[in-house]
Amino acid sequence: MKITKIEVKPVRIPMRTFTDAYASYSSGEFGLITIETDEAITGFGESPSTVIVGFYGETLETVMTSIKKSLAPALIGEDPTNIGKLVSKMNLAQGYSFIAKTGLNLALYDLLGKALRIPASTLLGGRKRDRVRAASEIGIASAEEMVKEARRLVDLGFGVIKLKAGKDMKEEMRGLKGIRGALGSEVELRVDPNAGWSRKETLEAAASMARYDVSYLEQPLPRWDLEGLAMIRKRTGMQVMVDESVWDAHDVVRVAKAEAADIINIKITKTGGLTTALEVYNTARAFGIPCVIGTELESCTALGAKLQIASAMEDLPYACEYTELAFQRVVLKEQVRLHHGYLEVPKGDGLGVSPDLGSIQRYAKSRV
Repeated sequence: MKITKIEVKPVRIPMRTFTDAYASYSSGEFGLITIETDEAITGFGESPSTVIVGFYGETLETVMTSIKKSLAPALIGEDPTNIGKLVSKMNLAQGYSFIAKTGLNLALYDLLGKALRIPASTLLGGRKRDRVRAASEIGIASAEEMVKEARRLVDLGFGVIKLKAGKDMKEEMRGLKGIRGALGSEVELRVDPNAGWSRKETLEAAASMARYDVSYLEQPLPRWDLEGLAMIRKRTGMQVMVDESVWDAHDVVRVAKAEAADIINIKITKTGGLTTALEVYNTARAFGIPCVIGTELESCTALGAKLQIASAMEDLPYACEYTELAFQRVVLKEQVRLHHGYLEVPKGDGLGVSPDLGSIQRYAKSRV
């Protein structure tokens, strides 16, 4: 089998405004990737681009250019079943195009799964569970708005909520207090300042987070401050998750040796797809550090990919993040719905989901 054609279509979907320590978002953007072969088997992937350029260094425009000019030419004519080789070729062609490589990587897993008539979870080590516990985030807002938004998420079916922070620590802690008071003890709460707090602010916030039963604190400090993260763990006794600090397996080793984290947030966009995400998970597991699958507001086939890898993880003690279900339309043919706080893992071949091409055509950007 050979790859004969690769296409990328830019899509922008309206969404509820969502704010984190980096920026505010009012639309969901992604590149829909299509990989065709000489055996009439097609794989679909998604390059989620609803992320600030300061974090990834990529926009939808640069994703399109990277795929058309560098990455697709490196894959045309190759055997799509040899994913490891193609990941290496993409890394050589354009090493730091994480978002662009994600869409192509997901499309390759989708294609190979369809060719073998198996779900991608089998390619990732085998399915360990048929459903995944789901969490959603609340964007940065006033304390009153955060309480209102928390109630909305509970009404949607989420039992785990992560509060975004990193702008005004005192107001964010006021929001935490209000949410715990409004929702009681039944809802699990997490806090994520996205590296927006100082060491001093984090220590000041720790008392409030302990009082209102926060299950863990995610990346309060810059990604490079592993010493500070280790200090926060020891001084406060809180569980600390890292996100920005881990992009690949080498980062896991550095974090583990520094004793900087209790949990790792794996984002398949940050790892450039499922191949490196699995490496991150296996390395973390070797160090005894549990992981969750995080969100970059995926709205198409990447949602299926997240469920596939979450289902293949040997241990998954924490809910994974599917904020996209609360903030924007998911353009898939299949219905992805919460049931008692869980999402069912798609059972079809490949990623188990297929893009709703009719809806995508309505949202497709005419020019990038």
